[in-house]
Amino acid sequence: MQCNSCQARCCSSDFPAAALCETCRCPECGGGLQAEDMERLMGALRHRNRECAAFHDLDTLKKREEEAKRTAHRDLLGIDDGQPQSGDIEVTVLDGRRCKLRLCRRDRLSSVKRAIETQLAVPAGKQRLLFRGRDLTAAEDDPCWGTLGVPFGEALQLVIIMYETSSGSNVRRLSFDLSWRPTLVTLRSGKVTCHHLNGSCILLNRFGRVLDTVDFQKRSCSGVQHGGPSSKHSPKQSLEVDMRMLPSDCSSLFFTLSGFAPGGVTLAVFQDPSVHLRDRSSAKILASYTADRCRTGEAVVLCCAVRDERTNEWRVQQVGRGSSGNTKDYGGLYQTVRSLVDKM
Repeated sequence: MQCNSCQARCCSSDFPAAALCETCRCPECGGGLQAEDMERLMGALRHRNRECAAFHDLDTLKKREEEAKRTAHRDLLGIDDGQPQSGDIEVTVLDGRRCKLRLCRRDRLSSVKRAIETQLAVPAGKQRLLFRGRDLTAAEDDPCWGTLGVPFGEALQLVIIMYETSSGSNVRRLSFDLSWRPTLVTLRSGKVTCHHLNGSCILLNRFGRVLDTVDFQKRSCSGVQHGGPSSKHSPKQSLEVDMRMLPSDCSSLFFTLSGFAPGGVTLAVFQDPSVHLRDRSSAKILASYTADRCRTGEAVVLCCAVRDERTNEWRVQQVGRGSSGNTKDYGGLYQTVRSLVDKM
């Protein structure tokens, strides 16, 4: 058979016939079986027992598809099925911003994204809308809002995309330049100096377990290299990431700026904590982001890179979330990034 998701061809014997059901997974991509896949698999079964889980689950899938088609048809024609035809949806961003939209079931997803762009100044092409872990923007067409299964009164998570790798691109080495504007301090001796922040990269697996942390003290791990401490004349720290060399179980990277010790300086004495993403090979700037809402606290999570488990490509996203934690004690930062894993 051939998987509809990854197009890989596998023998039907790779799928145990006795356990064949809608929870089965493609052995190549891990994708769930679609009705078409199950039709092909059932053709390889020697029996035609309607009590078999394969037949039962195929009937269930077909009923769901038919109901989805009926719902879409009702929405397009404006048929009243007892559900509200309009209502409010809240959109939240990881940096704390939020907005409320008044929508109709017949509104297209593209018009919803334009409304978000108007209110939050996030370009439609950089928006990824999540509802209970499901990506609403993954559809190739432009569905009506009523077909997306989001009840009015619910909240959506808006993820803002900075950059995405692709199979057709050679960009696999990225440089994350973490910078800030320090406040100059005059010492009693008359010498002018400034405080510094620490740039870090925290690696996690898909379950939120911290695999490693790279900063100016521990400067490297598999796939990540720290460029060293900052100076008065160069208030920034850089981290170079080679996506091809990262640990196989690494699913996300979080890039942070923090103070050096508990009770030390906070973000209040700095301005414009920023990240500039560059192609390491060409030095071309791919994206930039300034977390201008984070003005207090010990640390800020600027952005993260998340691996797509299906395609193995990477997506860099804005975060802008304030946090506790510092170089001497990463506990607060670890807690913050773990809480963000499920929202990616």
